[in-house]
Amino acid sequence: MITHTSLRALVTALAVTPAFALPSFAQDGTGTPTDSTTDSTYGAFIGTVTLGESLRGIQTDTATSETEISQEELDARQASTLAELLGTIPGVTLSNAASPQGSSINIRGLGADAGTYGSNTKVSVVIDGVAKGQEELYRQGSLLTMEPELFKSVRVVRGPGESFRFSSGAIGGTVEATTKDAADFLDDGDTFALRQKLAYESNGDGALSSTILAWAPDDKLDVLAFYGYRKNGDYTDGTGTEQADTGFELPSAMLKLKYHATEELSVTASISKSQNRLKDVSYDYIGSLFPVRVDADIEDTTALLALGYNPFSTDLVNLTAKLTYSDELISNVSDTTSSDIYNADNRTKGLAFTVENTALFATGAVDHSVLTGIEIGKRTRSSISDTGTNAGSTPGGTDEYVALYATDEMTFGALTLTPQLRYEHQTLTSRDNEDPYRGVPGPADGTSFKKDALVGAFSARYAVTDRFAVFGTLAYNENLPILDDLRSDLITTSEKATTVEVGASYDASDVFGAGDRLRAKLTGFKTHVWDNTTYTTASFAYGDVIDLKGLEFEASYATAAYYVDFNASMTRGEWGNGEDFNNAPADTAQLTLGKRVFDNQLNLSTEILHGWSNSRTTGTDGATAPSDAYTTVGLSAAYIPNNGWAEGVEFRVSVDNLFDEDYRPYLSSRTAPGRNVTLSLTKTF
Repeated sequence: MITHTSLRALVTALAVTPAFALPSFAQDGTGTPTDSTTDSTYGAFIGTVTLGESLRGIQTDTATSETEISQEELDARQASTLAELLGTIPGVTLSNAASPQGSSINIRGLGADAGTYGSNTKVSVVIDGVAKGQEELYRQGSLLTMEPELFKSVRVVRGPGESFRFSSGAIGGTVEATTKDAADFLDDGDTFALRQKLAYESNGDGALSSTILAWAPDDKLDVLAFYGYRKNGDYTDGTGTEQADTGFELPSAMLKLKYHATEELSVTASISKSQNRLKDVSYDYIGSLFPVRVDADIEDTTALLALGYNPFSTDLVNLTAKLTYSDELISNVSDTTSSDIYNADNRTKGLAFTVENTALFATGAVDHSVLTGIEIGKRTRSSISDTGTNAGSTPGGTDEYVALYATDEMTFGALTLTPQLRYEHQTLTSRDNEDPYRGVPGPADGTSFKKDALVGAFSARYAVTDRFAVFGTLAYNENLPILDDLRSDLITTSEKATTVEVGASYDASDVFGAGDRLRAKLTGFKTHVWDNTTYTTASFAYGDVIDLKGLEFEASYATAAYYVDFNASMTRGEWGNGEDFNNAPADTAQLTLGKRVFDNQLNLSTEILHGWSNSRTTGTDGATAPSDAYTTVGLSAAYIPNNGWAEGVEFRVSVDNLFDEDYRPYLSSRTAPGRNVTLSLTKTF
């Protein structure tokens, strides 16, 4: 079904109706942008632009296709899940659902196997430098359970161009999320701040309380404590039908300390925990495909201890040593079956030590920024059931690895060349697995499998003029075997891929008038995957080769008075025999219109999202069934007074899916939420 919306009506509505609250230009009383605009985002939605060298919106100064969701956008979107945030980025699609349980990330057609498996290593998710979600779990994914209020920025790199710092197999892309710091809430001279946020959502009767304490007793120590509690009921779709098993209860907490022993030496320690409590839900969480019901607790614990050393005496040393810990748990208990698949604690623990250094130097006319690092780590996966051994569909074991990586960004004049390399050695060992399982023998406990990978990329960017640039990347990835394949011949096979990217960017000020700015970026990519080990259900019929290609376009025009942002993406995918690759997403386009009024205290905008119909699939039901076209409209406003009794208070209201459109995005197992009104009140003391 296609909804035709009058653009003229929407622009009129924008002038009189609260719209999505977007970060705006910093201005003086005359409406002229001030110097502070160099770090401000014109718009809170993907594809917006910034002044100066800030890494916001369209990144025209890089050879990669990337987007960073800033703190301003995080506040403006009022998302109740991390999934909602990521789903707004061009080239990024949510597999399975938008709720925190069951949802996983698809970038350029790669990532979770929609409707079947959870996360996989084709998309890297990194929280404060800690890798998350390294294993597949049958019918359950747990990447996106963390509370969005924890984060101050989320950076998404589409494609493998900058993935080698974290992974050898992130063919689809990388998601990097950074948590808040005490300094984000303390003005100069402040030693204490309290930020309290309350929010309500109409669809699902959802509520949020978020409390942040920031404390800095002196110039050496700052401390942040966070506690959040979010509860949402099952939402209703555009027809008013309640979608079962979409509600959740999500308490979360974080403690972070930073200590500056000297101006050159600092220590950071943090620990965060999120929990998603589910009662009597379908085992798959995402579409009630299973008659089995479970009670499930999904917990995510992330801890970090980091030492930073950056001496003033040399540019060759900017050293960071990190000890990181991750614990992801999905605990299932079922009253409807005694099967060990549905009564098991699926747990992945990770411990890693990383040392990185960035060196700046010049060789003749060439400036270098060289990042080198070594990572030593161990992941332990278990799925212990009442039998005392791992559930048969989720074999347990350890993944021990050592990785070396290096990147050299070389700049000479208008040309920037960036070679990257990563070497990784892996040892997988079987632990506590029943043998045989369903009559099929597996490796005996203690059996180890070793594998190596040498991967890399080469990127180039050439500034043809001070406004126009061209760029390209050639990358090779290897997705090393994972513990899920211990009972398969795939345990000895690494998945391989090459990616080619080419593109052009344009960035100019004073184009149509003084103080305006126009940015645009077009990226084309082609990815070839062979020795596929992930999408095994289809590869049995279609072979083990996957070919993907696509385009991503972003453009933005902004003045001190208004902004217009646009982005679009399309991806096509085929198996080696020509059959459709079902995980390739549908085409989408997004338009944002925004305006700032009342000396920048009131921000108004509207966002229009169109998804094209998709029949490029062999699926007939569930997430990969053909989908219809749809158009949704969102409106919202943010009022942030800069004087008077309400100074320091943020009033926000937004309306998602204004016209109550009934639709199912391709790769989702259920229909999307209908109209949802969100109100929030935030005060910093």
